[in-house]
Amino acid sequence: MANISFNPALMTGAQNTFLVDTQGYIQGITLQDPTSRLWLESGKVASSVSQPVWGGMGVAIDTADAAVDDNRNGSSIALASTTQINGFTVFDQAMNMIQTPGNNVPTSVAGMSVAFYRFGTKARVPLPIAAGTLSDFESVNSATPLYWDTENLCLTTTSSTTTVALPASVSLFSINAANSKTVSYNATSGAVSWLIGQPCAVIVL
Repeated sequence: MANISFNPALMTGAQNTFLVDTQGYIQGITLQDPTSRLWLESGKVASSVSQPVWGGMGVAIDTADAAVDDNRNGSSIALASTTQINGFTVFDQAMNMIQTPGNNVPTSVAGMSVAFYRFGTKARVPLPIAAGTLSDFESVNSATPLYWDTENLCLTTTSSTTTVALPASVSLFSINAANSKTVSYNATSGAVSWLIGQPCAVIVL
């Protein structure tokens, strides 16, 4: 019986493909999901918003910012307050966001559109966590109450005068300790930039 000559082609992986620092999240870029992505919405940043808006920010969602029976611009999107939060903005399909030499993070301002997910959509959104609270997130379970800090624009496990509670249905999905990208905002200069190597938490809306 004849033998079959077998000489497979050499298969290799690119060097450093699986280093730990290739893992991590990017604030405001939703984890891919074939179901929740169908609930992605777009709205118009309200005229009351005086600062830039980017992905991964808690927002208050109101009815159409137009005449009655006219929702062509979508819902009116304002920043979350200590009394109202309805979802989070994302960078997904945010084609009209702008970048400038001083701001390497895509942003929208009042009158521009912004993409967002409401609570209940089950979208998994990466968010920055409050400074010094990584151990708090690492020691809690997925059902622990979560809060959004409306002043520091980050997720926290502690209630304060600047926070608003997230719905009980919102759960903690995953944590990355030091390999994620989050957004930094300088209120004085207006600069919006990326911070690399930051802790990040993913929540299920």
